[in-house]
Amino acid sequence: MTHSTSRRLDLRLIIGIAIVVITALAGFALVTAADNTTSVYAAAKSLTPGHVLQKSDLVLTDVKLGKSSSAYLDASGLTQGAVVTKAVSAGELVPVSAVGTAKQVATTNVVVQLDVPLSSDAVVGSNVDVWASMAVGQGVFGPPAVIISGAQIAHITEATGLASSNGGVRVEIVVPQSKVAALLESQANGDAISLVPSRGKA
Repeated sequence: MTHSTSRRLDLRLIIGIAIVVITALAGFALVTAADNTTSVYAAAKSLTPGHVLQKSDLVLTDVKLGKSSSAYLDASGLTQGAVVTKAVSAGELVPVSAVGTAKQVATTNVVVQLDVPLSSDAVVGSNVDVWASMAVGQGVFGPPAVIISGAQIAHITEATGLASSNGGVRVEIVVPQSKVAALLESQANGDAISLVPSRGKA
C-alpha cells in the first residue's frame, strides 16, 4: 500500500468517525429537547376573579414552553390564599398574571334576573356585556346601552316568577365594584336588562 493510499484511508476513517459523532450528538440533542418539559398548572374548571385558589382547582401538566415557562403558574408559585385576578377557562394554562391577592381584586358578585332566555354562547366562565334599557313608562323602554363591559358569569339558575314563564334565567355575574351601584339602580328602576356575550375580550 502506497503512502498516498494510506493517507486517503486515514482521511476517510476520520470523516467516518466525525459523521458518527455528529449523528450521535444530533440524536442526543433531539432526545433532550423532547424531554425538556416544564410542569405548570392548568385550570381544572373555569376560574373567576376573586376565587381563592385550591389545589383541587388545578391540574399539574407537563408542557414544552421554552423561555415562556416562567409566565405560567407552577407548584412553587402557588401560595396559600392566592386569588384569581382575571378569568381562566377550564383546561387553560394558568398565567402568573392571573393570580394575586384579595387586595388586587375589586369585584363583587351580583345576581341578575333576566326576563328573556340567555344566549347559548353565554355559559359559566364566559364574559358578557350588561345592556340596560331604561324604563320610561308601563312596558315602555328607552334605547339600550352598555352599563358594564366584560362581566363574567359565575353561576346560572332557573328564573322565578314571571321571568320563568318567559324562559328567563337568574345569572350571577362578577362585576367591578365601581359598577355595582349602577347595576343595582338599574334593577331597582325596573329597567330591561340583557347579557350579551363579549366578543374578543378575555
